[in-house]
Amino acid sequence: MDTGSHPLMKTTFIQIGQYGLKLLLSTLALVMTLYLLLFSPWGNSLTKSLIEKKLISVLQTPVTIDNFTLTHNALALNFHDSVNNTVQVNGKYSLITLTLHAFYQADLSHIGELNTFGLPLKTSGFLSGGYGRMMMQGSVNLFDGNLRYRVWLNRFHPSDIHFSILNIKYQNFMQWLEYPHHSSTVLTGEVDLHGINRRDIQGNVTLRTRTQNFSPSKLIDDNSSFDFFSLFTDEEGKIQPFHLNLTLNASVDELGILEQFAMLPLRGSANLNTTLQGDQERLVLDAHSNIAKSATHTRVHWKKLRPSYLYADVKHADADALFHLFSKKAPTQGSISLSVESLSNAIHYRGSFTSKITHLNFDNTTTHESMLQDLLKAPSLSLSTKSITPVFAHP
Repeated sequence: MDTGSHPLMKTTFIQIGQYGLKLLLSTLALVMTLYLLLFSPWGNSLTKSLIEKKLISVLQTPVTIDNFTLTHNALALNFHDSVNNTVQVNGKYSLITLTLHAFYQADLSHIGELNTFGLPLKTSGFLSGGYGRMMMQGSVNLFDGNLRYRVWLNRFHPSDIHFSILNIKYQNFMQWLEYPHHSSTVLTGEVDLHGINRRDIQGNVTLRTRTQNFSPSKLIDDNSSFDFFSLFTDEEGKIQPFHLNLTLNASVDELGILEQFAMLPLRGSANLNTTLQGDQERLVLDAHSNIAKSATHTRVHWKKLRPSYLYADVKHADADALFHLFSKKAPTQGSISLSVESLSNAIHYRGSFTSKITHLNFDNTTTHESMLQDLLKAPSLSLSTKSITPVFAHP
């Protein structure tokens, strides 16, 4: 045996031991330093300003942290804005899995800053998950009803949303929009959307109204209309790529509640089944409805987010119900079929009216008002315009 190797082995073991001890002490020092920086009152005070700056960046409004306490497994955070809206978060987290489970409350009773909705709100709920995927679930009293929500966040940006709408008072909603409205309508439904952060939005919307009484209001023209272009463009007016695949099912028992949006004195009821599919180059809305007791099919096209084509086909609408839809008295009983086509900002109506005593056709009526006037001429049969051809039925 070579006894000369023993001193070398002994020296090596001593060096390894010393290195291991230094590594252990360094690790303990690092852990203690991190603990002091993260979990001690002194460390919390240093971290507080960093968290405050991050909140201001995420919320896009100035806030002040009132309390920030972080221990090895618990978190408490309270902050407020300049108009005294407050938010509180309390919960547990895991350093191993980097996940958080917390309860939150938000008192947004003051308009402005954190409250961008224009009405007082209070909400509470739970947070669960981590930075890559977190769920926020809660409820809020809204327009004398209740809105329950589940929002999934990827890196603090919404990716999926689910709303349950329970007995929201429609009149209060219209007052918030600053439209005159008088009815005892309540709104219920669900909204389920996915892929928001990828701008590949898939989802379903279901809405139902229940109206006990309705009184018409003066129509207010605010010179505004829904515009896809402003919805999907950035601050510089450039179209941001997206894809939509949405379905809408709605049941409205009194169409008069929509009069301020249609700018027409609507009446009656209808069920609507609609799909909206496409992207920034071409969007297509396809809708089916039983409006005015008819079988109605409507298609609307948008090219580069600008309306390019409209087609509506109304089959066998009840005359009473169709004229009642526009708050007019029907001239006679019968069935009306009607098609509407709009291309390059020109609208043309074609259709037919059938009753027990008469049948008439009209073609290329160029305005909505003239189309109704053509139909109103039916009782007197003074149908001398070129666009109408009366045909009398045999007894």
